[in-house]
Amino acid sequence: MQFTKAFYRKYLLPLGLVIILFIAIIILVVSAGQSPGTWKIYALVSALAFIALLLFLLARQTYRDEAVRQITAQRMEEAGEKYKSLLETSVVGTMMIIDRKIAYANFIFLSMSGYTLKELLKIKFEDLIHGDPDSGLKIDNLYKELGNIGRTLNFEAVISGKKGDLRDVVLAASKLSLEGKNGIIFIVKDMTGRDRLEQESIHLINELQSSIRLMNLPVASFIREHLHCDMDTTVHRAATIMEKKEQNAIIIYKDPDTPVGIVTDTDLRNRVVARQLRYDSPVAEIMSSPLIRIDEKSLLYEAILRITNKSITHLAVEDKIGRITGIISNKDLLEVQRNSLSYLIREVNAADTVESLKKIHNKIPVLVNILMEGGSLGIRNITYMISTVTDAITRRLIEFAIDEMGEPPASFAFMALGSEGRREQTLVTDQDNAIIFEDVPNEKMAEVNRYFLYFGKKINLWLDRIGYQYCKGEVMAGNPQWCQPLLRWEKYFSDWVNLRSKEGIMGVAIFFDFRIVYGLEQYGEDLRKHIHREVTGKDQFFSLLAKETAAYKIPTNLFRNNPPEVQMPESFNIKNAISPMVDFIRVYSIQNGVNESDSLLRLEKLFRLNVISELDYHEIENMFCRMMKVKFRSQVRQILANQAPDNIVSQEELTALEQSMVRKTFSEIKQFQEKIMNDFCS
Repeated sequence: MQFTKAFYRKYLLPLGLVIILFIAIIILVVSAGQSPGTWKIYALVSALAFIALLLFLLARQTYRDEAVRQITAQRMEEAGEKYKSLLETSVVGTMMIIDRKIAYANFIFLSMSGYTLKELLKIKFEDLIHGDPDSGLKIDNLYKELGNIGRTLNFEAVISGKKGDLRDVVLAASKLSLEGKNGIIFIVKDMTGRDRLEQESIHLINELQSSIRLMNLPVASFIREHLHCDMDTTVHRAATIMEKKEQNAIIIYKDPDTPVGIVTDTDLRNRVVARQLRYDSPVAEIMSSPLIRIDEKSLLYEAILRITNKSITHLAVEDKIGRITGIISNKDLLEVQRNSLSYLIREVNAADTVESLKKIHNKIPVLVNILMEGGSLGIRNITYMISTVTDAITRRLIEFAIDEMGEPPASFAFMALGSEGRREQTLVTDQDNAIIFEDVPNEKMAEVNRYFLYFGKKINLWLDRIGYQYCKGEVMAGNPQWCQPLLRWEKYFSDWVNLRSKEGIMGVAIFFDFRIVYGLEQYGEDLRKHIHREVTGKDQFFSLLAKETAAYKIPTNLFRNNPPEVQMPESFNIKNAISPMVDFIRVYSIQNGVNESDSLLRLEKLFRLNVISELDYHEIENMFCRMMKVKFRSQVRQILANQAPDNIVSQEELTALEQSMVRKTFSEIKQFQEKIMNDFCS
């Protein structure tokens, strides 16, 4: 055993001094020439022996105490090393606090923070990690709250990195005791990228799990028996019927087979009581007309969106022959709405900052993943949901801009273009938008143009911050070219149709798929009428569109087992599989005056107009949905892997069945390319 310097100073040195002192006394006595008696010598020797014994016993006990202390210190040191080993082998970030100071952190945590261990030891915990003000994430609070070893507390927090960056994390804090000192071990999990998505997925699944099932039930599952009366029924009589049946709406009929309107509790309050209308007035004077209906086979979420978009409180539900079978109200849907798409829309409408809108936007990939995994919704419904959230976010941003800039100096409309205009957004999306404003006198034009141009730039900036990237071709409302009065927009479309514009086909591919998101709907109707007038009889225009549609190069041997000397690509851009179908549908829709912008709605209208056969209708619809499904799955997979989503699909992502389906789809696309060439270029 080895003694420490402290042991020598504390025990051996005093012992040695005592022994030397007694030896000195004996020497002095002897050297003084005294002749003590025998008994004095014995007494002196006995005293020295007793003292020596005491010193021996003291030294032995001290030796044993020091041995125990050294063994204990060695074990505590070993325990400390074991803690360090534990921290270093952890697959997540870990950090150790001893006596309220940072004592150690593993490599993963150091990577999160950007500090070296030497730098980290100089930082206060509260300067490194921040939590919600009410979370209790302070060292003193943690020591108090953790209490005994074995308890764990969890927190959501933010790490302030060395370079000023912030990283969202989840902490798990547990108490430890090391070398007689109290400490805390933190397990730190990074919540950026995949971890963030997984965490949000857990929360969103909890919110949507029960409602998704309900949202995909037919409206017929939720309707109530409806009350009805004729147009001549008095207000008093109608109110009495409603009160007796404890219902808040009654449908008004012109004759037994012709419903023409509805009266609700709101109508009675606003149009009778508030205006002091005579109670014997006919209900026809206060009814809301026309009657807004929905098919009983429609899904519940469609009813919710219809009620929201129309700003009404009740929907009449009809069967396949147009007969009213019941009523559904916003109050009936309230419980379902709480955790549904409408709940997200209400979150958007209640948001008061761009950052809060960004958090809602971040839920879209999670929602798509849930719906894709559940398989309960078709592709059309998923893209419609994405576009609905995007529309709501855009409208909220427009409201923000108006609050900041003041009321617009002229009427206007904000247009969504391209895939958003078609309600076909996926998880890879950039901005395609524009502004139409009123044709004002020349002396007012500069002021109006300046307002809307700055207005558009502000919306584009906010959309980019939320996650809708700037358009690489600058087709955005903040570009002066695409922020123009109605007459200029009509000229744009005339030039595109008559092939007088350098934008040419780009204008057709993007701008002809427009939809009004905010503002005066009349501008959209005026543009569609103008387009229809312009395209009539323009064979050269349609011939050019047909050639562009047929120009897409379709791979013929993709994913086949080719011989080694024939190298085929192992990935493809799925946009090149979907775009020919979109273009095909657009060309026939423009030619036949179909005003819908949604590709599948256009396709359905073309079928009903007998422009395409039923066989072609179903074949194109199936192709489109199959490829959109592959696109969504690929993009969701990329996001979950913390990668930027794109349109490239690799062979390894697809099952053998899916690879066969992709090859079949490309083969079918070639057939429709041949068809459009025969119809417009022969």
